[in-house]
Parts: sequence; C-alpha cells; structure tokens
Amino acid sequence: MLPLRDENPKPVGYRPYVTYSLIAINVLVFFWEIAVTHQIWEFTNRQAENMLLSYGTIPSNVVNGLANHNYGVFSSIFSSMFLHAGIMHIGGNMLFLWIFGDNIEYKFGRGKFLALYLFWGVVADFFHIMSDPSSQLPALGASGAISGVLGAYLILFPNAKVVTLMFLGFFTRLIRISAKWYLPFWFIFQNVLPAFIGSAGSGVAFFAHIGGFLIGLLAGYVYKKTHSSEFTYGTRYGWKGGGTKWGT
Repeated sequence: MLPLRDENPKPVGYRPYVTYSLIAINVLVFFWEIAVTHQIWEFTNRQAENMLLSYGTIPSNVVNGLANHNYGVFSSIFSSMFLHAGIMHIGGNMLFLWIFGDNIEYKFGRGKFLALYLFWGVVADFFHIMSDPSSQLPALGASGAISGVLGAYLILFPNAKVVTLMFLGFFTRLIRISAKWYLPFWFIFQNVLPAFIGSAGSGVAFFAHIGGFLIGLLAGYVYKKTHSSEFTYGTRYGWKGGGTKWGT
C-alpha cells in the first residue's frame, strides 16, 4: 500500500516551512551523493562505500567511541539522518515526510518540531545500535526520524484519512484508510514482523523504525495529555475543531 496524501486540513495560509526545509536538505544532500558516486538508483561503488563509512552510523564505532569518551561519534548519527542509499530510498522517506510532517509541525510548532525530529532520529539510531552493537555496517536514512513523525501522528490524528494506492496483482485501487488502521499496519507488518522474522541480510534498519515510532507515540501521548482541551473524541479527525485554529 502506497500513501498518496492525507485528508487532514490545516489553517488557511499555513506553510510547514520546517517540513519543506527538511525535504529540501535531504534532496540537496542526495544530489551531493550522486555527485560523489556518479550513481543514482543505488549507491554501491567504492566511492559510495567510503562516503557511507565516513558519514553513516556504524554501531561498533559509536559504542567504542562512547566507551572511550569520544563524543564526536555523535556527529555520524546526525549526518546519517540526511543520507540515503538510492533514489527509491529517499523517494519513499520524503513521501512519508511530505504527507505526515506538516500536521505534526503545526501541532508542536516549528521550533519544537525540528528539535523533536532530530531527537526522534537520535533515539531511532540508538535502538538500531542496541540491536547489534558490534555491527560494522553503516546505517543511514531519515526513516528513523520520520517514524517518530508517524508515531506522533497516530496519537494526535487517529481519525484522519490516508488516501492510499493499493496494489492488487495487476490492478490498483484508491482507498481511504483511517490513520489508526494504516499506521499500525505499517508498523507491524513492515517493521515489527520483519525485525523478528527473517530480516537478516535485508539491509533495512527495522529497529531504528521501531524505536522512532515508539518515541513518537510517547511524544504524541505527552502532547495530548498536556493539551487535552484541543481534543474531542468522536470528531472527524481526532481533535477539537472549529474556531480560528482548525476547520473541519
């Protein structure tokens, strides 16, 4: 199932500049990767290997660095959030950020959203590191931080509809699925089950996705508990609409 957009209105004239900026930075870094590797679909050559070893998150390097009080290893955690392994990798990540990031940015505010996005990415990386602390393979991609966005979205907008392209063999169909069904399906069937059943050698950092999603759930829960007046269950999208703040 491929998400295309969500039906989750924002105030007229609101622009999610942080979401736009994050997408732009990821795309610019991707063009730099293309310039370095002279590849686009998948970065697999020697130049790509050197680049990913320099800027990706390597669990064993981080563990050894922290053990030796070398906190400079944190730099690779942040740089890896903006690297991708090929055009399909960045395409999928940016699609999810485009669809779900704007509403989370509006809810938290631009500054807090940026800080949370980076924090979710760090937590996601540490989940990946803890899953295999001796690994010498670099991890990269924005998906850990974006998983945090999805976790928060599930808590804050459970009733928002996700317009999804479903593939049924040679046929396709557009369907509208509530976030409360779509996001748990994504989390369980594309991350939890593969992480524990037959994921070896897949090259996907499933535990980073799991960690990012869980910390996003927690952030969404804390926000909802501390802003309870904004939420009214039974409404169309899962928040209190009306007034000048939100329209339904």
